[in-house]
Amino acid sequence: MTILLGIFMAAMGHLIHLLKKVVELRASGVTIGLVEYVKGRPYRTLLGVAGSAAAMGYLIESGDVTAMGALAVGYMADSGLGMLRRKS
Repeated sequence: MTILLGIFMAAMGHLIHLLKKVVELRASGVTIGLVEYVKGRPYRTLLGVAGSAAAMGYLIESGDVTAMGALAVGYMADSGLGMLRRKS
């Protein structure tokens, strides 16, 4: 059960970050929805999901799955890609 909760929380963390980006864009005057945002960035979205899955694999393997840790994994997987893009 802990693993299922962890996977769910990682997905929620990823979704929260995606929604945050959509809200930021809307605040700047861009009219965009969540589906349109994801469709416009398919590789970044898939890479973020893959990063979340890899990090969750580590948490599961280490036996250190917590709801908050999994939420952070999902959120930071997408957020980290944004940081990499800004540095390049």
